[in-house]
Amino acid sequence: MMRREDIVKFVVPTIVIIVVILSIVILGGLASSNPDGFEWAFFEFANVSEPESGFEGMWAFLGEGPMVELFTGVIGVLLVFVLGLILFKATARKE
Repeated sequence: MMRREDIVKFVVPTIVIIVVILSIVILGGLASSNPDGFEWAFFEFANVSEPESGFEGMWAFLGEGPMVELFTGVIGVLLVFVLGLILFKATARKE
């Protein structure tokens, strides 16, 4: 069984690498400004107009820009890691 120190030595660098990659993608302009291409293609194929959403998002009050995108991306990644850790701890066998 892996010790807690071994897990930390693996998880922390992994999180740092993911944050750096996300930062490069977002700040470098490599991320799509219109990420719903699949939905657009689906509605185009069905010959139906794409519905408008009334919900701007929970981070809409921050405005727009690369730093907001970076901030919300990092928060999203960290939330996924925390939820994964909670799920792992909840389902792990106890000795």
